[in-house]
Amino acid sequence: MMCSRAERLSPEGAPPVPRPRRNWLHRLLGDTPPTDAPAAAGSFEAIGPYYDALMATVPYGGWVDYLEALLKHFEHQPRTILDLACGTGKVGAELARRGYPRVFGVDLSEGMVRVAATTRRLRAAVQDARALGLHPASLDLVVSLYDSLNYVLEPEGLLACFRSVLTGLRPGGLFIFDLNTIRALALDLFTQDNLRSTAPLLYSWRSEWEAETRMCTVRMWFRWRRDGEELEFVEVHRQRGYADEEVRAMLLQAGFGQPVVFDAYSFDPLHDRSTRAFYIAKRPGDW
Repeated sequence: MMCSRAERLSPEGAPPVPRPRRNWLHRLLGDTPPTDAPAAAGSFEAIGPYYDALMATVPYGGWVDYLEALLKHFEHQPRTILDLACGTGKVGAELARRGYPRVFGVDLSEGMVRVAATTRRLRAAVQDARALGLHPASLDLVVSLYDSLNYVLEPEGLLACFRSVLTGLRPGGLFIFDLNTIRALALDLFTQDNLRSTAPLLYSWRSEWEAETRMCTVRMWFRWRRDGEELEFVEVHRQRGYADEEVRAMLLQAGFGQPVVFDAYSFDPLHDRSTRAFYIAKRPGDW
């Protein structure tokens, strides 16, 4: 969710948070309840109803264009897709709009899933990426975009996520995700402001990098103003930086084949100045 300055180009009527139900997501998720992880979920509870205003200039269509270019490159034509850490459902809804038959979303934040539930094209539920409880071999593709997995702060948690995803993928299925690199988190790219008087959502972010723990902490102040409503709130977001070799090793340990890694939005290899990495990992077996 945290966008660097270089990447930047309603709460009313929110329905109850959907949980996996037998008449749709049950076949995908089974009866596994969401894992209790308040620290991770809490990062998005206050901002959930206003998240789309914050991300209004993000070119989601361009992200899906790149995702489709990757699918074409790897000759992969998925029919059943899971958007992992789907947020308010923008990417999943765009995939559904482009004709993919079955697109589902899961996110740990109830606030985000409330908003995603208003999107007719996407079915979403509250789940933890580290303990998805997916039915084996039920998915052709799992995607997790916009540095969502940097919010998994412990290596063992990221490994658990990879294992959960592998379980859900059919043989030959793909897992495509991106991560902010250590360089991006250490460069203070996330200290930024938008205090223009005409914007409905004003914000000021300040980031701190802890080299020893490879943790980036971003303290976010927000003010929402629209139709006479005014609200201030603060969130604290934390992301962990993972070294490329660390991520590759965990994917292999989880049971994936050797991953392919690109510098973001390109087919160039990852390099020492990359700020975002895209990983493409395949479950061994024939598609």
